[in-house]
Amino acid sequence: MGCGEFLVKYILFFANLFFALAGLALIGLGVAVELQIKEITNAVEASNFHIAPIAAIVVGSVVFLIAFFGCCGAVRENNCMLITYSIFMLILMLLKVTLAVLIFVNLDSYVKEIPRWLNEAFSRDQTAFHQIEKTFKCCGPTGPLSYGNLVLPETCCASTPCTPFNSYTGCATLVEDFFQTFGVAIGALAIAVVAIELVAIVFGLCLANHARNQSRRAHY
Repeated sequence: MGCGEFLVKYILFFANLFFALAGLALIGLGVAVELQIKEITNAVEASNFHIAPIAAIVVGSVVFLIAFFGCCGAVRENNCMLITYSIFMLILMLLKVTLAVLIFVNLDSYVKEIPRWLNEAFSRDQTAFHQIEKTFKCCGPTGPLSYGNLVLPETCCASTPCTPFNSYTGCATLVEDFFQTFGVAIGALAIAVVAIELVAIVFGLCLANHARNQSRRAHY
């Protein structure tokens, strides 16, 4: 093996090690957000809250599996494994580009709907809304004034007695910031992974070609 092939082989190996870690990061981020928004989905009648974290978990799992396949293909220099890996990486790269574009295009309009959803949840069932307050350390959709009589529940404050003077801020702003940060993080991570995936695809095809040529020479 020449110096060039040696470098391609180990660059591809370490690139896939990065992909495996990025896949685990996506899984961890998705799980963390899913646990965080559990109380919101129980109170708010908007099932699409689950879409982003579940998509992150699924994509992270697929990235991890394909990266593991790529590591094995690079180490063994198996032409079939490397070609299969490159095709899957290309498909995955296109899907992640699509996901990132959809996130950045729709994130603002999605986030703007959160105050309305929270107001509806608050009007429908304040007891269920207390779980959101407990999770995000907030008070009412817009603050303590959301409770017209200003008799605040304990979930609105860090200490008792709970009054407007020691209460948390409104939930709408905190939940909006949470989803805005999560959306940007997912989109940015997807774009970063796509950029390195493009290099990995080229290296994978180069190494596959080298492995195929070696196999041909071995038969002569």
